[in-house]
Amino acid sequence: MSHAAAVLSAEPTDAPARPSARPSARLVTVLALLAAFAASMSLYVATTQALSYHARDEGPNASYAISLHAGDLPTIDTPVAHDRERFPQIARGANREEFDRHRMIWTANHPPLYYLLGVPWVALADALENPQVLIVGMRAVSALAYGALVFLVGLIAFEVTPRRPAAAMLATAITASPAVLAVAAGFVMNDSVAVAASSLTVLATLRILRLGVTRNRMIVMAVAGTLAAATKAPGVITAIMCGAALGVTLLLRDRTRKGFLRATWLTAIATGVPGLAIGWFYVRNIVLYGDATASSALLERYQRVQIDTWFEVMTAPRFWHGWYDHLWVPLQLRGTGLHWVIDVITFVALLGLALGVVARLRDHGRERGLVVSAPRVPSVATVGLLVLIAHAFVIIVNLAQFRSGGGNPHERYLMTIMPLVAIMLAVGLLAIVGAMPWGEIRRREEIAAALISAFLVGMTAATFATWVRTQVRLGADVMLPEIRPVPYVVLGVGAVCAVVGVVLPLVWRPRGDAPGSSTGLDPLRGFAGSPAALARPFDKLRTSPSRVAPSLVPRDGAGSNVGGAA
Repeated sequence: MSHAAAVLSAEPTDAPARPSARPSARLVTVLALLAAFAASMSLYVATTQALSYHARDEGPNASYAISLHAGDLPTIDTPVAHDRERFPQIARGANREEFDRHRMIWTANHPPLYYLLGVPWVALADALENPQVLIVGMRAVSALAYGALVFLVGLIAFEVTPRRPAAAMLATAITASPAVLAVAAGFVMNDSVAVAASSLTVLATLRILRLGVTRNRMIVMAVAGTLAAATKAPGVITAIMCGAALGVTLLLRDRTRKGFLRATWLTAIATGVPGLAIGWFYVRNIVLYGDATASSALLERYQRVQIDTWFEVMTAPRFWHGWYDHLWVPLQLRGTGLHWVIDVITFVALLGLALGVVARLRDHGRERGLVVSAPRVPSVATVGLLVLIAHAFVIIVNLAQFRSGGGNPHERYLMTIMPLVAIMLAVGLLAIVGAMPWGEIRRREEIAAALISAFLVGMTAATFATWVRTQVRLGADVMLPEIRPVPYVVLGVGAVCAVVGVVLPLVWRPRGDAPGSSTGLDPLRGFAGSPAALARPFDKLRTSPSRVAPSLVPRDGAGSNVGGAA
C-alpha cells in the first residue's frame, strides 16, 4: 500500500516546487466549472421529470419531509402522505401500489438531515398552493449536492496529489462523467447529499494532516462528520475512519505521552461530536427494528429472497464489472460499444498505476539514501488512500450483503466510492502521460488532462442527450411546464461551463509557468511536515506555506521529502 500511495504523491522529477496551502484560483475555477456542468444535468432532471421515476422511492422520501414538517419523526410503518389536495402526485403514486407495504415511508430508516432540508419546501409548496414545488425543491437540493460532490472530489485529489494539479482536474471530470449518476441525483434521493458530506469529512481530515491542526479545521471536520452521519449510515463509517486516521497519524508523528494524549483528544472530538449529535437516531433504530439500519426488517417486509451467499456475490467478477460499467452506460445504451470505451480507459489507468509502482520500487533505494534520518511517518497520500480504500471496502461488503439478501443493485449505490475511483483513474492515466518523453512534464499533464476531460465531457453529454430523447418520447418531461425554458437554459449554461472548463487549462497558464520552470502550485512529495507543528491542536496562528515549507525541505536542499512518502 505504501508503494501505491507513493505513486499518488510522486513528484515530477524535473521541476521541484515549494508547498502551497491551497489550490490556485485557476484550478478552483476549473473544478467549479466542471461541477456546474454535472449539476446542470441533475437540475434539468429535477425540473422536468414526472414523479413516475422510482415512485416507490420519491414518494416515501418526500413524505418523510412532510412528516417532519408536521412535527413527527416517521418510522418505516408510517404511511406516505395521502392528502390528494396538498400532495396529489404522492397520493396517486401510493394508490397505484398493489400492496400496503409499498405505501409506507420505508426510507424512515435513514437519519433525518436530508429530509430536514426538505421541510422549507413543504412550507413553500403550501404557501404557493403548488405541490410540485416540494418535489422540485427536494430534487434541487440533491442536484446541487451532486455538483458539490464533484467539486469536493477535485479538492480531495489536490490534497492527495498537490504537486500535480492536473490530477485534480481529471479526477473532477471523471466524477462528473457518469451520466447515470447525474440523472439519479436529479430525483428525491439522499445519496448525493450523503456522499458530499462524507467527501467533505475526508477533505477536512486531509487538510489537517497536510497543513496542521487548528481550531477552525477541527470544527470543519467535526461538523462535516456530523452532517455525513446525519444523512446516511455510511457517513458513520466515514466519521469513524477519518477520526481514527487523524489520531493514528498524529500519534505516529509524535510518539510521546503528550502526543498520545493530544491524538486521543482530537480523535474523541472528531468522532464524539457526530456520535453525540446523531447517535440517538441509530439507537432508536436498534430499539425499533433490531439493528442500526433496519435492513433486516426491510428485507423481511418486502419479502426479499436470498440470491446467493455473501461470498458468492463478493467473488463474482462479472457482476461487479457490469455494475461498474453501468455507471457510465445507461439502459438505453447497454450492448453498445460504450462498454468497451469504459473498459479501455480503466485498463489504461490500471496499467499506469502498475508502471508507477514499478518505477517507485526501482527508485526506492536511491531515495532512501537521500534522507537517511527522515522520520517514517505516513504521508497525506498514504492516509488519504487508506481512508478511501477502507471506506470503499466496507461499502462494497455491505452492498454484497444487500445483494445476496435479494436487494436490487442500483448504480447510485456506487456513488459512495466515486472519490476513490476518480482519483485512481486520474493518477493512472497521468502516469502513462508522464512516461511519454515530450515537453515539460507539468504542461504535458495539463494538456493531457484537458483533452481526456474534453472526451469524457463529450461522452457524458452524448449519453445524457440519449436519455433525454428517450424521456421526451415517453412523455415523462411534464414537471413544472410553466418554467419550460428554464431547464434548457440551465443545460446550456452547464454546457458552456464544461467547454470553458476543459479549454481554460490550455489557454490560461499559471503565473511563472514558462517551459522548464516550476508551476509553483505543487507542494513537496512527502506531505509529512513537522510532527510537532502538525500535531499541535488549536494553534491560534493559521498555518501558511511559509510556515510549513521549512519543515518539509530536506537539509541537503534536494527539494523533496522522500521519507514522508515512504
